[in-house]
Amino acid sequence: MQVIQFLLVPDSSAARRLRRLLAAQSPRMGVVVGTWPELLDQASAGYLLAPASGDWSAHFLDALEKVPDAFWRESLAVAAEETAAEVESALCLLLNASGSTSDLIECDAVGLSLRQHKHFQDLVRLVQALDGWLPIEFQSMQQLMACSPVDAVRHIHVHYLDDYPALTAFQIKLINKLNADVGLDADPALTSVLSAMLPDTLRVEPQSSLQALQRHLYAVSSEKMPLDSTVQWVGVRDFLEEAEVAASLVQQMLVQTPGLKPADIGLLLPEAPEYTLAVNDAFSLAGLPLSGLPLRPRQRDLGREALFLFLHCRQQPAPAMALAACLSSPLMPWPKYRGTILAQKVMDGDYGLTPFRGATSAAESMLELLREGDQTPQSLMTAIHAFVELLDAGAALKPHLHQAKTTAEELCTAIIEMDDIDWGALRRLSSPQYAHLAESTTYNREGIAIWRETHEVWRSVRCLVVLGFTDGHYPVPGGESAVFVDEDLRSLCSSLGLPLVTAAEKQQEQRDRFKRQLSAVSEFVCFMVPRKAATGKALQVSESMVFMGKLFSGVDNAESVILELDVAADRARIRFLPQAVSVPPRSPRAPVVEDIQFGRDLLALRTDAEGNPRPESPSSLENLMISRLAWLLRRVDAEPKSWEPERPTVMLLGTLTHRVFEELFQAAQPIPTAAFINDSVEPLLFAALSSLAPFLLAGPWQVERTYLASGIRKAALAWQTVLVTLKANILATEVWLEGNLDGLPIHGQADAVLGLPDGRLLVVDYKRSGAKSRKPRMQKGYDSQANLYRTMLQTGGPKCKDNTELLGCLKAGVSTAVLYFMTSDQVSLTDARIIESGVIPGWDVIEGDIAEQAMALIRQSLRELRSGQLRLNRLGDAEFFDKKAGVKPYALDTSPLIPLFTLPGEAKEAE
Repeated sequence: MQVIQFLLVPDSSAARRLRRLLAAQSPRMGVVVGTWPELLDQASAGYLLAPASGDWSAHFLDALEKVPDAFWRESLAVAAEETAAEVESALCLLLNASGSTSDLIECDAVGLSLRQHKHFQDLVRLVQALDGWLPIEFQSMQQLMACSPVDAVRHIHVHYLDDYPALTAFQIKLINKLNADVGLDADPALTSVLSAMLPDTLRVEPQSSLQALQRHLYAVSSEKMPLDSTVQWVGVRDFLEEAEVAASLVQQMLVQTPGLKPADIGLLLPEAPEYTLAVNDAFSLAGLPLSGLPLRPRQRDLGREALFLFLHCRQQPAPAMALAACLSSPLMPWPKYRGTILAQKVMDGDYGLTPFRGATSAAESMLELLREGDQTPQSLMTAIHAFVELLDAGAALKPHLHQAKTTAEELCTAIIEMDDIDWGALRRLSSPQYAHLAESTTYNREGIAIWRETHEVWRSVRCLVVLGFTDGHYPVPGGESAVFVDEDLRSLCSSLGLPLVTAAEKQQEQRDRFKRQLSAVSEFVCFMVPRKAATGKALQVSESMVFMGKLFSGVDNAESVILELDVAADRARIRFLPQAVSVPPRSPRAPVVEDIQFGRDLLALRTDAEGNPRPESPSSLENLMISRLAWLLRRVDAEPKSWEPERPTVMLLGTLTHRVFEELFQAAQPIPTAAFINDSVEPLLFAALSSLAPFLLAGPWQVERTYLASGIRKAALAWQTVLVTLKANILATEVWLEGNLDGLPIHGQADAVLGLPDGRLLVVDYKRSGAKSRKPRMQKGYDSQANLYRTMLQTGGPKCKDNTELLGCLKAGVSTAVLYFMTSDQVSLTDARIIESGVIPGWDVIEGDIAEQAMALIRQSLRELRSGQLRLNRLGDAEFFDKKAGVKPYALDTSPLIPLFTLPGEAKEAE
C-alpha cells in the first residue's frame, strides 16, 4: 500500500522553505510538505472520508440557546455573534486538550472555584446539547480517529518536530493514530532535513550584537557585550515614512556592500494592511523588486451598501447624504455621471428626484422608490424586492449584485417576523463591510524577501529591515480567553489533567518564532520604530526592546539606543542611511498674481442655441460687483461641490419662509385674515418642509420647527397689516421677470408685485435677515437686487404674458418702487413715499438712490468683461464692502481660489 511521508510545518512560508531544502538535500517521490489543514485533507482522502459539512454556526447558536442558565445567557441576548465566537473559542480550547468529546464529558471537575466549575460544566452541557455536532475541523479529526487501518487506500506517515508547529493534545493523538496505522519507523533523512529548519544558535559564543539577539533574547544572559553595527534601531514619523526610509536603506545596502543582491535582503512586516500598501508603493517607485509581498486588496461591499442606504431612504424623512450616496451607487440603473449629478442636486437642496431627460423606465421606477417611505413591514418588503430587481451591474459588478440580492432575502426573512419595522435591526443586518479579495502573493528568486510577523521565514537573508517595531508587535500578544483567564486554565490543568494552552504559553510561542526570524539573518538587522499611528496617536516601542537592551553593556535605558531620524546627530549615525547634500534654504517661489486679460468677451461664455448671451440674475450681478473671479468660477461651473450634513442655514430658512408666504398671499386673491394666517402657517410650513427640507421633520428638530413656525406667523401677520394698510392689490407672486441692462439680458424671480391705489407698482423682495443688515447698503447706494427687478419691469416685463392686469399697469407707464420686507424683525425698507405708510409699524423710507453706487460698479464690471479683462480682488475689498458699502462679501468665500489670487492693496472703489 502506498505510504505518503508527510512533513508537518507551521505555515505556508515554512512549507516553501522546507520544499527547497528537500529538493536540494533529499529529493524523492512520495513526500508531501504541508500545514495542519493540508494534513487533514490528505488523511481524509487516504481514508476515503467525505469532507465534513453542515451549517455548524446555526447548530451552535441553537445549542447555546438550549443550555438553561448558562454563563453566556445575558451576553447572547445583547451581542449574539460576539458571544458565540468567544464561547466557541473556549469550547475548542477544551476539545483540543481533551482529545474527544467523551473524554471531556467524563472529566471530574473537582477542586475548581465556583465560577470555574460553572463555566466548565456549562461548556460540558453545551457539548451534550450539540448532540454530536462539532466544528468542521474537529468533525474531520473525530472521523479519522474512528477509522480502521484497513479503511485506508493509502497511509500517511507524519513527521514533525516538538513545538514546530505547536500541537494540541487532540492533534498529537491523531498523528499518533495515523503513524500507528502505518507501522513504520521515522525516516532519519527526512527527520534530518526537518531539523535543519530550526536555527542552531548554541554552537558558539556570540561574537556580534546580532548573534547576541539570536541566542539570548528573552533569556537571562550572564555577560553583556558592547553594541556594534550589526544591529540598529531607527525612530521614524509613521508607517509611510518608515516604508520610504526602508527603501532608501536597501538602496544603500546594495551600493555599499560588495556582492550583496536584492535576494540577500529581507523585510519583516507586521500584520497590518497599511504596511503592505506603503511598502509596495515605496519600493516600486525606488525600482526595487519584491518577492512574497502579500497583496490583499479590499473592495467596497457595494451590495450591502446599496441596501443599507436604501433602508435610510425609506425611513422618512430620509437624510440627504443617504439619498445622495444611494443615487451615486455604481449599482444604480443609470450611468455613473448621471448618479453624480442627481446626488449633487440632493446635496444642493433639491429633494424632488424628478426623472431626468432620457431616463429609462427602470430609472424612473428607482427614483420613485427613493421618494417614497414605509410605515408597515409589508410595504418595506415589497420595496426591497423592487429595489434589487432594478439594480444594474456590468460583468465586473455581478458579485456585488448577487450580494445585494442575498442581503435582500436576509432582510425580508427578518421583516416577516416583525410587527413593526425595526429600522435599527435591519440596518445592522445590512451593514456593509469591506470585501477582502483573495490574497495574491508572487514569489521570485531575485527580489527582496518579504517575511510576515505571524509566519515562519521562507528563506535566509544577509540583511533584514524590521518594520512596525511597536507595542503589540514582535511578538503579537497571545490573547486571553474571555471565558478562562490564565489562572482558570492553570486550575483546569491541575484539577482535570488537561494540557490547556495558556496565554503566556502562546506568548512564548510568538517569541520563539520572532527569535527564529532573527536567526535567519547573518549580517545586519535594522528595527524601524514609527512614533505615530496613521491617526496621529503616539506609539510605544515593542516590549521586546526591554529584553534587547539588557543584552548590551552601557545601555541603562533600552530606548536610548533608538536613533531618531528627526535628530541631526542621530541621523549621522544611522548605518546605510543616505545623507542629502546640505544646501542653503530658499524661500518658495511666490505665485505671480495680476489682473488677467483673456482677449475675448467673457459675457459670451454662456450662450443659448442662437449664440446670444444667457441672461444674468440679480444675485449673479451682485457676485460680479464683489468679485469678478467668483462670478467667472460660477459661470464655468468651477465652484467647489461640497457635501455636508443638513442644517437649517439662513438661506434654507429664507426659502421656507418664501414658500409659506407664497401660499398665504396669492395673486388676485383677497388678503388673508389674521385668523386664516394663524390656522394656515403650520400646515403650509409642513408642506414646505416635506419638499424642501424633510430632515427638519425629524424629532430632534422639533424646537427649531416650532421656533420657525412662530417667526413665520409673526412675519405673516405683520405683512398682512402692511397690505391692508396700503390697500394693495397682489398682482403677481414668484413671478419671473426679464429685461436688459445696457444690452445684457437679465432675468429674475420677484417675490411679489403689488399694485397701489395711486397706480404705482411696488416690487417686493422678502428677506430672512433683519433691517440692520440691509438698511446700511441701501443708504450708501450699494443695493442692486430690487432695483434690477424694477429695471426688468421697465425694459421687459413678465416672461409669462398671461397676467393681463400686470401687463396693463406696465403699458400705462406707471412708476415702480421697491420694497424689502424683513421677516426677521418685520421692518419694511423702501425708496417710495406712500401716504398710507405713516401708520405702518416698521415702515422705513430710504432717501436717495439706493442702487446708484451698486449699478455703477456692475456697469463698470460688465464693460471690463466685454473687453476680456478680469480684475482680481484686492486685500481691502472685504473690509470695503463690509464696512463702507454695507454689503456682506459672501462671494469672496465661495472658492479657495479667490484668496489665493487676491492682490495686495486697497479696494479700487475706496481709492
